[in-house]
This record gives sequence, structure tokens and C-alpha cells, in this order.
Amino acid sequence: MQTATKDQLCTTFDAANPPSLRVQLGETFVMETNDRFATYDGPGSSAEAMDILKTMAGPVYVEGVKPGDTLKIEVLDIALPLDYGWIGATPGRGPLGDRIPEFRKTKVKITGDGVVFKDKVTMPLRPMIGRIGVAPRDGPVASGAKGEFGGGMGNTQIAKGSIVYLPVFHDGGLISIGDCHAAMGDGEATASAVECALDATFRVTIADDFQVTRPVVTTDTEVMTTGEGPTMEEAAKVALNAMADLMVDRLGIDYTDAAMLIASAADVRTGLAGHPPNTMRVAIPRSMLSV
Repeated sequence: MQTATKDQLCTTFDAANPPSLRVQLGETFVMETNDRFATYDGPGSSAEAMDILKTMAGPVYVEGVKPGDTLKIEVLDIALPLDYGWIGATPGRGPLGDRIPEFRKTKVKITGDGVVFKDKVTMPLRPMIGRIGVAPRDGPVASGAKGEFGGGMGNTQIAKGSIVYLPVFHDGGLISIGDCHAAMGDGEATASAVECALDATFRVTIADDFQVTRPVVTTDTEVMTTGEGPTMEEAAKVALNAMADLMVDRLGIDYTDAAMLIASAADVRTGLAGHPPNTMRVAIPRSMLSV
């Protein structure tokens, strides 16, 4: 099995980034992310530490993929290669930032039972991928950017067993991942979760009967759309409209019917509330929407 190793990293989503790996459609492969938080000590960190903080694995070039295709990216497995992670809290960052007097970083243990905080509290282990995207239509954009190409969606459900659908803007798609966590709460209220290295196993194909213009994420039970914006309200509106458009396309209904179904059955959830651009997602039961 081929691997995009953690010594081949990028700091932007960009079609000009040289591929760290080339794979065939349907091939299983691994992407390794690094411990990007180890040397970070807050906003005053060194330039080198700030560069490491921005790193992502990739990009991975998928042979045969062309602009206009929709990538079906299956997350087959997630492994945590290290037995530790980091949680940070920064003054002014996130909804809780006004009560944080100074930057603090805490090292936590990752065990089979969960994430152990200061030997006192054990949190459930919920590995997830915070950033996953393709080369955007116009680049480069920062590793923390988000938009129609994917990027920093902060969707806690992008985990083992999920599928991410992304539109393609350049040959090969050029998939990059980063900002991975051993656990993360919706909203990431201090702009940090359990930051850690992560190895993810993927399989990528082209969705022949399904085309997207924005990211769509599915699990065994839900279909989700994502939105971003300067406020959480504006981000929610983008995600809601994306879900309405998806339902119109898949169910053959009009926008008004889609709006009524969304109001009755969909959940609006926080993605990233740390700082603008915020992200929100809309989730609807998969039993209602065939994807």
C-alpha cells in the first residue's frame, strides 16, 4: 500500500503543489500527518513553529480525475501513531477567549480508553480529520481556508467510515489533509481540540451518479452539507442552501418543499466557532436522502 509520508508536507491548498503521491482510482492508500502542535507556543511562536502549525499531508494526485468530476473519498481507517496530543487555549480566540488570560498548552495522554487530561478526566477517543480538500479553483489558499473545495470544515463526523464528496477543479484533484484530532467538540470553542498526528487510510473513486459543487459528507446515518462565513448565521445560511439544493436535485422537489423538510428533519450544527470564517453544517437522516 502506498503512503504519503509526513516528511512530504504542504502548507497551502494549491494546484501548483507537487504531488507527494500518485494513486489510481480505487486504490487504497495512507496519508500521514505530523505532530504540528509540538513546537507551537501561542501567537508569539517562532516563524518555524508557525510554519509547522500550517502543515498538511499531500497533495495526492488521483490518476484519471478531471475538472468537473466529483470525488468520492472514503475514510477507511484512522490510526493514531503517537500516545499523546496537545490542547491549547488562546486569549481572544473562540467564544471562551475573553476569559483566558494567557496562552496555555497542555499535553494529554492518548490511550485505548480515551484521552486523559491531567490524569483527572478521560474524554472519549474520537479521531477525526479537521481539514480535507482538493486544489481550489484559484490558489493558493491557506491551509486553514475553507470553501467549495473543502478545506478546514471542522466537521467532527469526518472520521472512520465516513465519505467526503468534493468537486474537482484541476487534473488529479490534489487531495490534502491536516488539522487532525484525537477528539474534538463541535465548535472547537477555544480554537484547539486534541491536536495530534494521525494516519488515515483512503479509497478514492469518481461518483458517476452524483455531482456536487460544494462538499457533502455522509455517514451510515446522515448526509451533511457545510457552509462558511464571517458569522455563524451566514455560515449556516450557506450550509442550509446547499442542503436545499441537494434535496431539490436528488428528490426532484422544489425549493419550498426542500425548505419545509429541512425545517422539520434537519439539524443545524456548529463546525468551527473559533474565529471567522466560521463553519456550520446541516445534517439530515440518510433514510430521507439517497446519496
